[in-house]
Amino acid sequence: MREKLGKYPIPVWLFAMVTAAYCESLLHFWTTDSGSLPRYLTVLCFGVGFGGILGCIFSFFGGKKWGKWLSAGVMALVTVLYIVEYFVTDAYVSFMGLGTLLGGAKGVATDFADVVLALVARDFWRILVFLLPVFAYALLAAPKPMSWKQRGIAAGVTAAAYGLSFALVFGVGTDAARLTTDYNLDSAIRCFGLNVGLTLDLGRGSDSEEAAGEFVTMETVPAVTEEAEPPHPEQTQPQETQPIVYEPNVMDFDFAQLAETESNKRIASIHKYVNSVKPTLQNEYTGLFKGKNLIVIAAESFSGDVIDPELTPTLYRLANQGIRFTDFYQPMWGGSTSSGEFSILSGLVAASGTNSIKEGRQQDLFLSIGKQLQKEGYYSQAFHNHLYTFYDRDKTHTFYGYDSFMGMHNGMEEGVREVWPESDREMMDFTVPLYIDKQPFSIYYMTVSGHARYTTDGNAMSRKNIDAVQDLPYSDKVKAYIACQLELEYAMESLVRQLEEAGIADDTVIVLTADHYPYALEKSATWDNRQDYVSELYGYKPANNAQRDHNALILWSGCLEGKNIVVDTPTYSLDILPTLSNLFGVEYDSRLLVGRDVFSDAEPLVLWYDFTWKTDKGLFNPESGKFTPAEGVSVEEGYVDRIKALVQNKIHYSREVQQTDYFNYLAKVMS
Repeated sequence: MREKLGKYPIPVWLFAMVTAAYCESLLHFWTTDSGSLPRYLTVLCFGVGFGGILGCIFSFFGGKKWGKWLSAGVMALVTVLYIVEYFVTDAYVSFMGLGTLLGGAKGVATDFADVVLALVARDFWRILVFLLPVFAYALLAAPKPMSWKQRGIAAGVTAAAYGLSFALVFGVGTDAARLTTDYNLDSAIRCFGLNVGLTLDLGRGSDSEEAAGEFVTMETVPAVTEEAEPPHPEQTQPQETQPIVYEPNVMDFDFAQLAETESNKRIASIHKYVNSVKPTLQNEYTGLFKGKNLIVIAAESFSGDVIDPELTPTLYRLANQGIRFTDFYQPMWGGSTSSGEFSILSGLVAASGTNSIKEGRQQDLFLSIGKQLQKEGYYSQAFHNHLYTFYDRDKTHTFYGYDSFMGMHNGMEEGVREVWPESDREMMDFTVPLYIDKQPFSIYYMTVSGHARYTTDGNAMSRKNIDAVQDLPYSDKVKAYIACQLELEYAMESLVRQLEEAGIADDTVIVLTADHYPYALEKSATWDNRQDYVSELYGYKPANNAQRDHNALILWSGCLEGKNIVVDTPTYSLDILPTLSNLFGVEYDSRLLVGRDVFSDAEPLVLWYDFTWKTDKGLFNPESGKFTPAEGVSVEEGYVDRIKALVQNKIHYSREVQQTDYFNYLAKVMS
């Protein structure tokens, strides 16, 4: 056998084609369950084409001994990228771009090294399977020079593969828009393969004027025919003798003039779009919280399904005695915790995954509620009960309107024990006294007690609170999840008690929602889940993004108890910032935010980064291209096309704002 090693004249272009197609096939079958044959054939053909390009390059040196090893080394690196993306999507239920992988991997690799090592050990066989073609070529192939005729054949096969790919995309199914208007990385990889998804992602990551896409011209779709009914308290309100004329929530920007005088075509395009957006009006709730304290809490892996009048009485009280949201969502924004934080803090779609919040340092996001209250003289501070450098929060959160940031190892350790994960209750006990006498205050918390893993061995809070959930009718995994979320309940009990003892509960507003749904309960090798525990927690198997990401929003103040204010239209995390801006009566421009003030006359809209959307009239699924009306609802002709265009513009706007640092241009205008 030994004498046969390295004796077979395997063409290097064939090796590259087979390897790329093979890796694409494995990644597709191991991460995607669509069952679509045309989609798999598209992925396969794009893989052949990608491998063909690499093979043609290799042909110029693959006939030499050193060239063989260089070709094998390059394909090994390419294969490693497929391996990494497999593990990423297994852990986070979403593919990630190169920028996110490189920018966000540091903390994960160091802080969760035990999880990473256990995962690699458990799924080492997958790594070996991925690398089989590289091993085979390295061991068996002999260098073989390639003639121009052979290069021509290889180039022809490559061109044919791409031609067939595009024929499948544009001739079969509903995936064509994923290449253009409905592009997002995760869907592109699932529809076209990793090589196409990453290529498109790199192209769209450019900040050059040439990289700018186009906004959909809304004149080409029907206009709004009716306005949404704003929510009202359920009790009867006194009638005004004269109708109130409400002013629009806008700032002193002349976007039409800015567009005419702007030399940068990309910035001018954003100006024109913003100028076309209808601003929302002030309303009877404008300024309701003027001058009050604010505490915003992003709760790790929180789910509204844990709220129970007996098990979590404080969360139940806050959710039902404040403003009640009956149809709220926290979409999965193509990353993990930091992208969820970004959506809450900025009111924008996280176009760069986990790097979005870091990129916020590059521009003046003056509309964040932290910065708006900071300008009004509020004392402000942000807290996190895990490592203060994780996701670079020590470098990011001060840019969102908080004077300082405290985490473990820069102050939090003085009041919180260093276990995994740390206690939310201990954080509240320790930090509230630091600011409770410094009114008005604007505070931000990112909790950690609800973080995976959901076992009594892997989560100190699950271990601490497990006795309280032993009688619940769930598996051990779900019990462990609920047990660690109980630490958030105890934290909120501590917070409310301290506010009431200080006599400022009526003058303080608490906002709480999740950073993302508990994806670590999904069936996953990463989290050692052999079944889908999300379905067990929910009581149903999510069939779409809306069912998966349905969650709870708490917006409470002592002054709201007994008011019975209900918002029953679809709302989501991007609505939090404009709603708070209106309630606190600060000056802001509603045209610059993706979401809506839920008390305004704007029609409700929830969107996901993969172009799923939901309104009060129904749900659109881009996977099937179908709109499902809500029960008993019919829509006018052109409604779906109008909302699709609106969603495309909002997502494109978010991407453009982040890539061009658009708010810096506006900050210069204000100055």
